[in-house]
Amino acid sequence: MTTIIPITELRKNIFALAEKVARTGEEIEIEKKGKRIVKLVAIKDDPAEKARYALKHVLPKLAGSWKNMSKKELKAMENFRRGKKEKLYWKRDIFK
Repeated sequence: MTTIIPITELRKNIFALAEKVARTGEEIEIEKKGKRIVKLVAIKDDPAEKARYALKHVLPKLAGSWKNMSKKELKAMENFRRGKKEKLYWKRDIFK
């Protein structure tokens, strides 16, 4: 359900309204001079869902993709991934 409130009420109760939207998932539309200008909606961000998606769709595409590459392609990929500063960092004497 969507609630419509004037912008002056939003100014007075922004924190309470934001908490209400986050907790209940209710949408709140803000109007100014009788015109709806903004809608407050909850962000549906589920880290577990993102991880499941990555495991199901992304990881199979990446896993083992390096096996069919030539040494030249692997070296080019390594150079692309690692910047000059990182390479210099790992070449320091303390790592030898």
